Amino acid sequence: MALALLPFVLALGAKANLISALTGVPHEKLQVYHHWASYAMFVLALIHTFPFIIFNIWKGQMVEKWNTSVVYWTGVAALIPQTYLTFMSLPSIRNRYYEFFKATHFLVALLFLLFFFFHCDFRLSSWDYFVAAGAIYLFSLFAAWTRTHLINGRHSATVDLLPCGFIRIRIPTIMSWRPGQHIFIRFLSPHLGLHCLTAHPFTICSLSQDPDKVGKASEIVFYVKPRHGITARMAKIATKSPVFSQTVLLEGPYGGISDTANPAEFDTVLVIAGGSGGGFSLAIVEEALRVYGNMPGLHQRNIQVVFATRNKEVAEWYREEIDNRTSMYDVSAKTVSISIHDTSLEHTELSVSAPGTKESSNEITDEIEPALSEKCSGAAATGQHISTIVSGSRPSLPHIIDTATSTPGSHRIAIFACGPASMLHDVRNAAAEAQKRTLRGGAEVYLHTESFSW
Repeated sequence: MALALLPFVLALGAKANLISALTGVPHEKLQVYHHWASYAMFVLALIHTFPFIIFNIWKGQMVEKWNTSVVYWTGVAALIPQTYLTFMSLPSIRNRYYEFFKATHFLVALLFLLFFFFHCDFRLSSWDYFVAAGAIYLFSLFAAWTRTHLINGRHSATVDLLPCGFIRIRIPTIMSWRPGQHIFIRFLSPHLGLHCLTAHPFTICSLSQDPDKVGKASEIVFYVKPRHGITARMAKIATKSPVFSQTVLLEGPYGGISDTANPAEFDTVLVIAGGSGGGFSLAIVEEALRVYGNMPGLHQRNIQVVFATRNKEVAEWYREEIDNRTSMYDVSAKTVSISIHDTSLEHTELSVSAPGTKESSNEITDEIEPALSEKCSGAAATGQHISTIVSGSRPSLPHIIDTATSTPGSHRIAIFACGPASMLHDVRNAAAEAQKRTLRGGAEVYLHTESFSW
């Protein structure tokens, strides 16, 4: 039974796979099944192993079997790398040592398959499962290679370090993509060391444009927070050379928002983001603005943006990015509310409301930097119905979602969230409570979440 799971483990773990092609479920959503199929395979391997060990020790022939039968030592040799893969892939361990796990994963997996093949030794129908597993994996490799080298080809990426500490990557391209999709980038630069040999996933933060309409190629934009591994190396290079170019290979795009989540189908689009998850939200917000701006006949729709960060510079960066997008589209026929929670301000709160609302004030309850006040006031003036709130408190996500889903006139609500695990946990729970009210005639709720971890 453990052997029978091998083709499924490989199929569910590949980026370009037949399951995604046939069902439309993106590969990152299949990762949970890849993990559980691997765990089940490991447990079945242990159930298979221990009876043979116990029986032969009881008979007093364990040493003889080990020395005379290749089956025993190859079984243990396969079980050791399988144990490593199983425990290192546990989320808490994988996230902490991601770069090390990524570097060793394929080598250890190859050792496992090699010893597993010798252990089975063509017994019964084992050969059939290895052929199926090999065919599935080779298909995924061929599909990914074709897409990367023959369809997408090489691109030139411009990398610069922003004042907020984020790395911005810009890649002109004729490729097309959907909001929320991600791309695996391979940087072909010896300055990045061994990282140039592997591809790394990044979420696209811009919209795909029609070159015939805009008069130029679209630009894929990424906002990356430096952590460890390749992002730390890129940040180090960027500090020495503020703007530099790299030749890259692009595999993708993958994932993204479902085709059924068209903003035109919803009365309210609620976007919640935290920290570097703000990059994911930018494309979602711009897509909603674009759709509503191109459909003036729609009744009033709401776009609500909630962003939280512990860094003042990141809060300013996000406000500027949102301002740029709202100024590009006609937002006078709808309500756009932006709530930026800069928790580094603690007890400082600034509220700016649009003209004509019940509470229109520029009241600063504690001392705050003038630049922050000026930028916030400018944001409020970009559109007649845009209101911006900057506060130093954490957003109450359950209250925000409950209010949005209980607003009269909102029959269908889309919630998009990207941020740390605690934020997504609160969003999922609040959305689940709102979905319960759907059975009692409440608003229909669509939820899409993106996590930092991979």
